[in-house]
Amino acid sequence: MASVTGEQKIQMQKEELEKDLDSRLNSDNLPPANIMVAGITGTGKSTLINAVFGSEMAATGTGRPVTEHIDEYENGDIPIHIWDTVGLELDSEKTRESIRSIKATIAAKAESNDLYDKVHAIWYCINSGSNRYQGAELDFIKELHSIGVPFIIVLTQCSGDEDEVNAFEAEIRKINKSMEMDDIRIVQVLARAVKFRGMPTEIPSFGLDDLVNVTLEMLPSFIKSGFIAAQRVNQVEKREFCEEIIYSYVKGAQRGIGYKLPIINVFVTDDAIVNMFVKLGGLYNMVLRKESITTIMNTCRVDFKNNFWGLISPFYMNYSEKITMLLEQKKQEGFSVTFDELDKKDRAARMIAFYGYTFVDAVEELWKLLTEEQLKNIDMVVSELIRIINEKLKENKDKEGKKS
Repeated sequence: MASVTGEQKIQMQKEELEKDLDSRLNSDNLPPANIMVAGITGTGKSTLINAVFGSEMAATGTGRPVTEHIDEYENGDIPIHIWDTVGLELDSEKTRESIRSIKATIAAKAESNDLYDKVHAIWYCINSGSNRYQGAELDFIKELHSIGVPFIIVLTQCSGDEDEVNAFEAEIRKINKSMEMDDIRIVQVLARAVKFRGMPTEIPSFGLDDLVNVTLEMLPSFIKSGFIAAQRVNQVEKREFCEEIIYSYVKGAQRGIGYKLPIINVFVTDDAIVNMFVKLGGLYNMVLRKESITTIMNTCRVDFKNNFWGLISPFYMNYSEKITMLLEQKKQEGFSVTFDELDKKDRAARMIAFYGYTFVDAVEELWKLLTEEQLKNIDMVVSELIRIINEKLKENKDKEGKKS
């Protein structure tokens, strides 16, 4: 029997991880994505990291040294690890030593059998106003690119003349092509809005969602969930992954025998809704424990009593039609809602779907209302979610009454 090569072994591991989607969605912790953010001093790495993942992600002093040339940043509440290169300067012997050390560290990780313990993507930051792409910096990019990790050049601080920035990007592409690195993606970013003296308005930030989208295209799919949850700039990606979570719980309710047994189905459905809410909140950087979710459910119509009558009462024969109508409304609001195939007898599955969408709808509204700092105030988050969910459930009831 032919021996399995290292490449084949890695491919088999990847396939196994892909098959593990349902268990990962239902696990307590999403796998963290490991993103290296490289570049010389002054390119705005910290500003970029904070803009994408939150204002405290790259706060001074929170990094843990991995090597002399790499600091790791992490926040226990979001599934992301940032590897930040430190102390890089152009055309110095010290920088060349750093390059060798950083490459050796990433390469060693790349050879690991643990696919979660690797650098999954590299963002290399270049100040768009520098107009310099040569020397030690180009050597560094070539060395890192040769490892085979998904590689993105981020042109930072793009507040200057648009034609000049585009010309610089074109020059980078030309050089990359000549060095057989034309697969490197380039994204222009202004991570933080800027206002110039004498100008009446500020230049708004831009490009962050493009960076998130390009990164997601290049990340291996088994690690995308953590990155989607950690990033703060692309709500569409969060919503799509929320729908995957909802769908996993719906499928669980369809298959689980406990969801079909009278009385027992009330308890297992309530428990599923609590767990689902915890995970959905986590995707929006809301650290909601089960106790907080239980408080929300007990103070809204997403409660045991309502679920009891919805799942048990023989007088709720039109319950399925009501949920179908409400799910159709969610579809009109922009959700994909792919539950048309649910049997009308699958009350628990339909209930989980509806409450899942209602919760995501409320969380999205809250995400727009509260600042990053306010989202850390659990009491405020719980109070606001109760208010918003009750408002939405009342709106649905009023619409239902008009159609009756």
